[in-house]
Amino acid sequence: MNFQKTYTPADANLTGFASNVTGAAFTLTATTSGDSLAHQVSIRNDSATDHSGKTVTLVGTDHLGRALTEVVTAPGTSATVESTGYFLTLTSATPSATIGADTFDIGWVDEFVTPAIPMNWRGGVGSLLVTITGTISVDLQSSNTDINGTTTEPSWLVDSAANTAFTASQWCTFNATPRFIRIKANSYSSGATVKLEYAQAND
Repeated sequence: MNFQKTYTPADANLTGFASNVTGAAFTLTATTSGDSLAHQVSIRNDSATDHSGKTVTLVGTDHLGRALTEVVTAPGTSATVESTGYFLTLTSATPSATIGADTFDIGWVDEFVTPAIPMNWRGGVGSLLVTITGTISVDLQSSNTDINGTTTEPSWLVDSAANTAFTASQWCTFNATPRFIRIKANSYSSGATVKLEYAQAND
C-alpha cells in the first residue's frame, strides 16, 4: 500500500460557525470549517452574564462522517468553552434555555483530527514519513478496530512516545501495521501543513 496525503487546516476561527447568536434558538451561518478536517467546537460568551448553568447541544458529524451529538456546558462570564468531540460538520447548536439579549460566538479551535486512513494491515510494516511545515504539534494515532463495522468511535492509540506531540518532520514506525491511522493536532498556527507519505515494501 502506498499513499500521499497533505492536510492544510483552516485558521482557528471563534466565529466560524456563527457570530452573535442570541435568544433561545441559535442560527448557524456555516456548517464546516472548509478544510475537510474535524475540529473541536468553541463557544464564546460575549457578555458579562454567567451562563454556565445552561448547556448547548451540538449536532453534526464526526471525522468518519457518522452522526455526532455532544452536550456542552455553556460558558461563564466572558468565557470560552470547547467540545471534547471533533466535528467534521456542525448542523445545529441548541441552548437548553434562552440567553436573553446576550450573545455567543460559535467556531472552531486549533485542534483537529484527520479522516481515518485505511492501512493494508496484512501486508507487513511499512515506512511513514510525516512532513511538517510551519508551526504545529501532532500525534500519530492508530486503531485496530474495524471502523467500517462499528457505529461507535474506536479506540485510538499512539504507538510510541516518538509519535506523540512532535513538531518537526520525522519518520514514524509502528510495532505492527494497524488497520487505520490518523493525525491528531494538539495546536497549530496559520499556514501549517502536515503531509503523510507511506510505502509498504511488498506493494
